[in-house]
Amino acid sequence: MKKMNLKGFTPLNTAKGNLTGFTLIELLVVISIIGFLTVAAVFSFNIVRMHSRDAIRAGNVATLSRALAMYINDQGSYPISSGECLKADSGAGKNLLDAKVIVGVPTDPLWPTTAPPDINEDGYAQGASNNFCYYYTGTNKYYYISYYLESNSKSGSAGIHVITPSGAQN
Repeated sequence: MKKMNLKGFTPLNTAKGNLTGFTLIELLVVISIIGFLTVAAVFSFNIVRMHSRDAIRAGNVATLSRALAMYINDQGSYPISSGECLKADSGAGKNLLDAKVIVGVPTDPLWPTTAPPDINEDGYAQGASNNFCYYYTGTNKYYYISYYLESNSKSGSAGIHVITPSGAQN
């Protein structure tokens, strides 16, 4: 019988001759490396998902700001609201749709209907508020849109952000 030369295998001596295979330690090392790489990939993937949601949020709020600029140009005032999550079927979101300044009211990718728990007297989110919808408060001549970013990214720092007719407040 011809002896096979298999590189990478550890020879095992048995009564029947030389057999080749992996030892238990070699298998455990390979499994550990695969496990570590899997954990690292999942962690990186979750960070990328957070950054992409934040980019969507920043884009949505910019779209809403442009729609509100067109709305005041056409209607002479902003939609009036004492505070609400923007949505298509009621309130300021419905007003924007009815005025045809926006084709669809964007909502937060994770929290479309969760209002912020801590609102200041001007009507925007503050303090311990996190994980909430695009929260709109408006008068005839002014508005606030509060939104929350999950992570520090190109879209901004993590936390509460407020946009007004004059731009970002923070």
